[in-house]
Amino acid sequence: MGRVFKSLTFQIIVTALLIVGVSMAILSNRLIFEFQDELVKKESETLQAIGSQAVERWNRMYRELSNSYKFDKLSQNKQNELVSVFLSKSYYDYIDVFKGNFPRVSIGYQVSLFTPSLVYLTDGSRNPLPKLTVALPLKAGTQIIGYLVVDRDMPQVLAPLQRVRFEAFKTSTVSIALSGAATIVLLTFFLIRLLSLRRSVVRLKTNLDTRVPRGGGELGEISRAVADLAHSLKRSIEEAKQTEALKTLGIFTTGIAHEVRNPLTSIKGYAGLLEKKLQGRPEAKYIVPIRSEADRLESLVKDLLTFGHPAPPQPVEFDLHGFFESMRELMAQQFEDGHATLDLQVPQVLVTWDARQTEQMFMNLLQNAVQSMQDKNGGTVTVTARNEADRVIVEVRDAGAGIRSEDRPKMFTPFFTTKEHGTGLGLPISQKIASFHNGVITYESTEGAGTTFTVNMQRIINPDV
Repeated sequence: MGRVFKSLTFQIIVTALLIVGVSMAILSNRLIFEFQDELVKKESETLQAIGSQAVERWNRMYRELSNSYKFDKLSQNKQNELVSVFLSKSYYDYIDVFKGNFPRVSIGYQVSLFTPSLVYLTDGSRNPLPKLTVALPLKAGTQIIGYLVVDRDMPQVLAPLQRVRFEAFKTSTVSIALSGAATIVLLTFFLIRLLSLRRSVVRLKTNLDTRVPRGGGELGEISRAVADLAHSLKRSIEEAKQTEALKTLGIFTTGIAHEVRNPLTSIKGYAGLLEKKLQGRPEAKYIVPIRSEADRLESLVKDLLTFGHPAPPQPVEFDLHGFFESMRELMAQQFEDGHATLDLQVPQVLVTWDARQTEQMFMNLLQNAVQSMQDKNGGTVTVTARNEADRVIVEVRDAGAGIRSEDRPKMFTPFFTTKEHGTGLGLPISQKIASFHNGVITYESTEGAGTTFTVNMQRIINPDV
């Protein structure tokens, strides 16, 4: 039994039932109080209306007496004497008859001229119960000389409230029962989902590929957050492994590049000598592919050195618009050979970047864009830029063949390439350059429609950091 009391399910159900019960009780009491206030308000209006009739009769009797005896020409004492003589008996008789129309209401009055104290004509029926009382002034001209009092026992006024309370109690009891049943059902479904999520979280400790159940509502949002967190953690682990592997690869490739560079220099030198010696002879044609392949190998060695041991950035301030205009001139022949055009939509923005590194980065992206459109006989490469707070976002968009879905996870992997003579180091080197500028390169691609590479970098980098 102790385990039942300590279980989360039992505690949640009991808490929910308590909340429902207390809420219904509060709501019922509030409705009852509102109904009570409404009853008192309506009864007060009724008593006010009853009293107004008696007051109106007093006013009419006073006006008739005033007109008959021309009160405006008499002294105040004479007026008071006439009021006492004629109105004391007549108004008493009127109230005595008038009260008979309202047997459940007590009516009294007090006029200082002839009834120094409050007189009730229903004294025999009065009791010490609480009263709902309305008092209306009785005037002689503009002077208040007394009051008419109309009241009714509060238990009579609130009698309908007892029935309402009983009905509210029945309704609350039924509502609590139904709400409790509904709460138990809903909580059962909720707890099933919660326990399923708990089991998935436990499995995630040993297997980050565990499927986390999804759903709607807040629990669904928690499930999605857990799944996203697991995915991010897995990606971070993979990135950490990749970073370590790339670090090792960088050291390895740097060593190889240094070892290859010296013999390569000798090969190019001897190829040049042979070309001069064989000039004009048929054998000279064999020198051309030697030099071509040596140049390609030299370019690969240069990329290996850049990837394995990149130089720290040397930031200088320059205008981004002018920078891309210079690149347009620099790559004009490549765009012409690829039947491509360059559409620059770059505003004048001052940046503080390493000009040489960023030139290499954007040249890689622009070359990839031109080459992606070769199968379509060219097209337009669009470069846009915008300034957001302390960052600059540059987009390079082409209308090429797009990136195949199976190739996308490997786009920034060293030595992965889909080109016949590619080294597979252009994008990894570009990503490194972006990271040196507190930035990152991302992309979106649609097969057959083109690719957009987005470079998001800090506008001003500090060379000391």
